[in-house]
Amino acid sequence: MSGPDLLFEYASEVLAFDFKDAPPVVVPSDPSPSAVTRMAERCAAAFTRSGKTHLVLLGLGSGTVAEALSKLMPPGALFVCEQDLGLARLLLTKGRLLWCQPDGGCAPARLALDASPWALLFLLDRAGVDLSQIMVLPNPELPPAEKARLRLLELLLTRSEAVTLPGSALLPKLSAAAILSPDEPGLPQFFAQLPNWLFELAIVWDADVIPDIPVPQDFPVWQSAHRLERDFSAQRNLMLAACRGDFVLYLDADEGFSSHDWDVLPRLCAVPGVGGWLFPRVTLYPEPDRVLTGFGLWPDMQLRLFRRTQELCFFNPVHERLTGLCGRQGLALDLELVHLSRIRKSEAELRRKLQGFDEAGTGLVRHALSVEYPSVPRDLVSPRASSVQRGLLLPSELG
Repeated sequence: MSGPDLLFEYASEVLAFDFKDAPPVVVPSDPSPSAVTRMAERCAAAFTRSGKTHLVLLGLGSGTVAEALSKLMPPGALFVCEQDLGLARLLLTKGRLLWCQPDGGCAPARLALDASPWALLFLLDRAGVDLSQIMVLPNPELPPAEKARLRLLELLLTRSEAVTLPGSALLPKLSAAAILSPDEPGLPQFFAQLPNWLFELAIVWDADVIPDIPVPQDFPVWQSAHRLERDFSAQRNLMLAACRGDFVLYLDADEGFSSHDWDVLPRLCAVPGVGGWLFPRVTLYPEPDRVLTGFGLWPDMQLRLFRRTQELCFFNPVHERLTGLCGRQGLALDLELVHLSRIRKSEAELRRKLQGFDEAGTGLVRHALSVEYPSVPRDLVSPRASSVQRGLLLPSELG
């Protein structure tokens, strides 16, 4: 599915879930009718002057300015993005979102909902919005603190630069790398996905000795054994130290790309000036044809492909981060990193894994396993069918 109906189905799923201990939400006070009219007219006039095809309004506020603006805009030109799902749920129950309901497919405006700014960026793209043809305006009725809350989304939408990947590229010296446990389920499938054109594979086993497990024979494989000892960054840095390629791609045992997406990776490496690429990660659950969504579960952004430099270093024992990139960060719009942990592992195995994360975080982080999170059909959020692979150069402010 694509287009506006995607947004309605997605919003229905994420609004159906709420945290039991969520704080109460209060609808902001309505501006005066004259103020609403004035703000809506100014937004519409700015859009007309811009020459763009779509206006993206950041934040619902009380809903009154968005509703007034929807009456001034060409049909289908207005998209409203909101990250506060509690506010959107309350406005819906109060009948304040009638202007964006699927009234026979003729709603004057569309509403994109998710707590994650990354999800809102992808939702607009998956709905067929040309990101180079949007004008972005924070809702003028929002107070400064609310506008600041939406700043990351504003940066993503206004300062990202579209890049088309080269049609073909020479095979790079790409080192695939992983830290693996010998008892991880699905290791044969993990190894089977790796293409034979890889420069090498570097593995650090969470073990005392290298296990007797079959590994690929199509390229050099460098293996070592080192106990994790609650420090994922230390393990990742050992992995980096073993790599000799010009580029590094690291994966976990429960992750993978389709064969088509593997074929696109050399083209990512060929884009000049990009130090690393982020991929949207989709977690399949509760069935292989559904994706966990909402609250940062999709797209779970992952920086996994980068130019190898001497300065590269992971830090943080858990939820490790990478420093030392040389160049800007890029976002692959049309590739997906598939996460199979919830499909392959039992509930007991998943809880043990999360307990390990908690122990590595020494009490600073807590992970919970929920079977209630919303999910949508995978096809709903899959990349648009296109022979042209696209990417974005992300704003330098994102670091």
